Amino acid sequence: MIIAFLCWCSYSGADEAGVQKVEYSPDVRVIRIPCSALLNPSIVLKAFEKGADGVIISACKPSEFRYIAPSRQTELRVKILRSLLKTVGISEERIKLVWISAPEGEKFAEEVDKAVSQIEALGPLKAYPAVAEIE
Repeated sequence: MIIAFLCWCSYSGADEAGVQKVEYSPDVRVIRIPCSALLNPSIVLKAFEKGADGVIISACKPSEFRYIAPSRQTELRVKILRSLLKTVGISEERIKLVWISAPEGEKFAEEVDKAVSQIEALGPLKAYPAVAEIE
């Protein structure tokens, strides 16, 4: 199972994929969040603790922000998350960051399928109770 945390803009891209009847991997469970810059790293770690094999974080394109801070914040959070995963012995490749806009339904499906293929190639993630100890 792969969890995808989507900001409102990326969620609209997922919705657009549905409107266009563009199929993408059914192995993804979508969770809408207000903004990728607000995603609490402990929620991502909890997803791994509960059995996720990987996480996709999808955010608005940096060029679409009036201010650059949200995209930099998202990139920083993903960098921190990858470091935390590496610390507990989980491949940092299990977290994918993608930039998707609302009208990009086809791109959303392509990026999700690509991320799912890369994560599935790593194999299933065994239970790592050490993730719970980071919180």
